[in-house]
Amino acid sequence: MLVSRHSQRGFSLLEVLIAVMIVSVGFLAAARMQIEGMRASQNAYFVSQANFMVREMTDRMRANTLGVIDGHYQNIETSTLTSLPGCVESGTECSPAQIASADLAMWSRHLHPSTAAVGFIPTLPSSNEVDAKGTISYDADDDVYTVSVEWSESMGGTGAARSLSVQVFP
Repeated sequence: MLVSRHSQRGFSLLEVLIAVMIVSVGFLAAARMQIEGMRASQNAYFVSQANFMVREMTDRMRANTLGVIDGHYQNIETSTLTSLPGCVESGTECSPAQIASADLAMWSRHLHPSTAAVGFIPTLPSSNEVDAKGTISYDADDDVYTVSVEWSESMGGTGAARSLSVQVFP
């Protein structure tokens, strides 16, 4: 019987290289899944914050029914220029119009910094393409208010517009 003097033991360098490549592809796929999971979690957080903002304003409108009936919530938008009316600052009783103005100012503070704000972080993000904003539009034909918020989410390196709206029937 002939016995081979060159019997193979262990792994060859090629087999080790293939195994390392397979494992590294697996790690890259796991890292990609982790990144996508974090992105989906962040997007869900923004939708949740948008929902809170829309519900907050609809609750404020329901609390100020005279302001809604008188049209003080018609076609308004958040901005950095809004400020609290004097009645809020002084603690005196506010009219329905002043309450609506205060509601808009408080709603705007979620997205736009006040003049004295330091280190302001908005509730919803903006980008170069999309500014975060809240709007209330009124459709007189159907007698319905639409309370909306819009923000930007990063999709492929650019800001994609996202929005959430709720209709309010006075």
